[in-house]
Amino acid sequence: MHATTLQNSKPELKRVEREVSRAVAMVKRGFHKEKVVKRLRGGRGLRPELIYEVARCRLHAREKFGPLAEKLFFDEEGLRYATPAVVAEYRAERLKCDVIADVSCGAGAQLVFFAMRCRKAYGVELNEERAKLAALNVASLGLENVEIIVGDATGDAAVKRLKDAEVVFSDPSRPPGEEVRTIESLQPPPLKIVEKYQRITEKLAFELPPQMPPERVRRWLAGEKEYTSLNFQLNRLALYMGELAECDVSAISLPSGERVTSEDAAAELEAADAPKAFLYEVDPTVVKATLLRNLLGKLGLEASVLSEDKRRTLLTSDEEASSAFLRRYRVLELVNFGVASIKEALKRLDARKVTLRFSLPPSEYWSVRKRLEEGLSGERWIHLFKIKDKALLAERLSPEDQL
Repeated sequence: MHATTLQNSKPELKRVEREVSRAVAMVKRGFHKEKVVKRLRGGRGLRPELIYEVARCRLHAREKFGPLAEKLFFDEEGLRYATPAVVAEYRAERLKCDVIADVSCGAGAQLVFFAMRCRKAYGVELNEERAKLAALNVASLGLENVEIIVGDATGDAAVKRLKDAEVVFSDPSRPPGEEVRTIESLQPPPLKIVEKYQRITEKLAFELPPQMPPERVRRWLAGEKEYTSLNFQLNRLALYMGELAECDVSAISLPSGERVTSEDAAAELEAADAPKAFLYEVDPTVVKATLLRNLLGKLGLEASVLSEDKRRTLLTSDEEASSAFLRRYRVLELVNFGVASIKEALKRLDARKVTLRFSLPPSEYWSVRKRLEEGLSGERWIHLFKIKDKALLAERLSPEDQL
């Protein structure tokens, strides 16, 4: 398959932006899709239907991109899988080099941040419409050091065009609804990217499905497996190969930038018989990365496992520690798990609000919480955990209270 370079999109940017702005205004006024599309002209080869999709995405992109969203162009799938700005900034800083190639750039969310850090950035995208969106994003942000190539990143034509790349990055698409994520199902296939581009550079990096544990990645590819937490939730898994790798496994918490690696000494970790003075909720990113013992060793924290399941891991300790990977609570009471005993404890603790920190059907959450909060007139905000057949009542310590 041939690889073609998109021409400078600056001349078309104003026209497309005008059409998107018109569509945004109509969507805000409640116009149906058919009516909006009928009034649009399109631009730069973009169908009116796609302009409508871009407009709707712009209204929802602020969560990922903040004020920058007002300048960006996404289709629905592109926005759904787009790397959030804070993660894209971090990734671009870590991969900063002279010339970088993003060989599955999509609508260019990560590509534009690469261009802000590197002298030159290539973007390769198989889907022509999405490549045009990437070109519009590049032009909208005034970036002049980017070349967008439409074509198959694993084809010889694309590989030849990228022969001056120092770092090659790929965030492959993955099929929806796949129960167990595997590297073989990703497009473009990471193993094919390695085969094609290792002749150019050994500095290869991939975004992989974050639910993949380290041992599954090791079956196919060698390198540093970096799990990224964004606001205490597992968000991304990156694989760094060649000189880009700094260890076997790592975890990074954003926006704080705190990091733990498999090189950090691991602490002993046993089961707790009962809660102690403090309760720690562990960032699921650390658990997925199998770095909990390393985190405790790095912090010098003696803690025991009070409870663990698929949703959360709870530690307890008489020691205080501060980490972006840990939410810290002060243990207040442990009572039988029942509405009457819990409500009595809440009144004793001068509670006003209760956050339920145990698993129950989403449809039942607010009815249970309302029942527990009924009649409370205190000042405290209590977090309620379930430990076997007991209810543990705790108070969240704010970041300002952290050591």
